[in-house]
Amino acid sequence: MSKIKYIAAAVAALAGTAVQAQTSVTLFGVMDAGVLFANASGVGSTQLLTTDGNTSSRLGIRGTEDLGGGLKVNFWLEAAVSPDTGAGGNTSTNNKDSVGGGSLTFGRRSTLGLQGSWGEIRMGRDYTPTFTNLTVAMHPFGTNGVGNAGQLFYQVNTGGTTARTNVRASNSIAYWTPDLGGFSGTVMYATGENLGGGATDKDGNYMGLRLAYSAGPLTVAAATGKTNYATGDYTQSNAGINYQFGPAKIMYLWGENKVGVTKTSINMIGTQWNVGPGQLRFAYTNLKATGVANDADQIAIGYVYDLSKRTALYTNYSRVNNKGTGKQFSVGGGYAPTAAGGSSSGLEFGVRHSF
Repeated sequence: MSKIKYIAAAVAALAGTAVQAQTSVTLFGVMDAGVLFANASGVGSTQLLTTDGNTSSRLGIRGTEDLGGGLKVNFWLEAAVSPDTGAGGNTSTNNKDSVGGGSLTFGRRSTLGLQGSWGEIRMGRDYTPTFTNLTVAMHPFGTNGVGNAGQLFYQVNTGGTTARTNVRASNSIAYWTPDLGGFSGTVMYATGENLGGGATDKDGNYMGLRLAYSAGPLTVAAATGKTNYATGDYTQSNAGINYQFGPAKIMYLWGENKVGVTKTSINMIGTQWNVGPGQLRFAYTNLKATGVANDADQIAIGYVYDLSKRTALYTNYSRVNNKGTGKQFSVGGGYAPTAAGGSSSGLEFGVRHSF
């Protein structure tokens, strides 16, 4: 009987080892902190300790289990964090509100998925298909720092609509294709989960699509997504192309945001140029507004100096000019011009470390 017990214990130990070998869980994160010197027309200048100048600070945990036969299950929980204050980020429960109050929420990403040779299905809160083209994949600065794409490529909320799906959508289900000879695609559906029968029962319902092609030095992608709101639907569309010429990647990005009957159209040209142990970045963006806000343009230049694979120093400078009598757009950081036709600029220095 004792021999049987020993054999059973050995088999259980071996089985546990096999399961462990097929499962992986990783704790990861990024800390990004810097100093921003900003000024704006009618306001003056200020100095701020900031975060996310190069990459968004975050803390996350992700894991994968191999189920066999090429099938895997994965989960991803990722929370925003601000190193300057220790506060967390907000999230949205219905693609309409903003909740969290600076507490640690997994508002950056919270997904459970299945993956196989046929692609991947994700459920939960995740990036919308249109947001991918606003990252460093198609914009030199992505959505970080004083040169970030969001300053002009995000929508101008108006008419009572406050869209929450320009970056992420909650209550979503998305399908990601595998690589199909250079072609790939993403389709997402999300719901605001409102009670039926009322004027706002479809608020927060989202549908989006992205198609991309990548071969050698060329990448092309286009995406569009629409969110229903009783006060005026929100539609975000964009398309980008980049080509790698030796050390330099030349980039062009077009975007359009519609909120109700209003519209902003944006064009950007830029580059990411590998120089020495780092990367030089430049972007010029022009915005045309219809029925809302004002026309504007932005120029941004920056350099990222890699100290190691995980740590980098960076500096960015950006200036945003409002046209006519407008004052809608700024370099961010809560530092906007108050003078009509005003401008704002920012110079930042920071360090980014990933773990």
